[in-house]
Amino acid sequence: MGVVIRRLKSGDETRAGGVAATFKAAAGFVLAYRLQRLDREAAQLFVYEIGVTSQYRHGGIGTSLMGYVRELLAEESLMEAFVLADQGNPAAVRLYHSTGGHVEGAGSVLFVYSGHAA
Repeated sequence: MGVVIRRLKSGDETRAGGVAATFKAAAGFVLAYRLQRLDREAAQLFVYEIGVTSQYRHGGIGTSLMGYVRELLAEESLMEAFVLADQGNPAAVRLYHSTGGHVEGAGSVLFVYSGHAA
């Protein structure tokens, strides 16, 4: 299966995204945000969401999308990319481990503040 990843043009320099497509259909996407740090020139990339259409799961699409993220790191001289994953989602955890991600700080805790629309 041939996979092509096309960069999405959002008109917003803080957003990066890509769509993975086979020769037949869209197969997945990645949405990330560029976070400019105040304490250094190099920005970070927050991978907000990655999705693969059910019929293409376990076929390398997620790996290709994370490869695209790693290419962005190099092309744009970014400091790092990071993604949050739920321990209860073993497929996501395996994907991030297998594409070179590592767990940083086992004591990290995610705090969420609900808005009025929640």
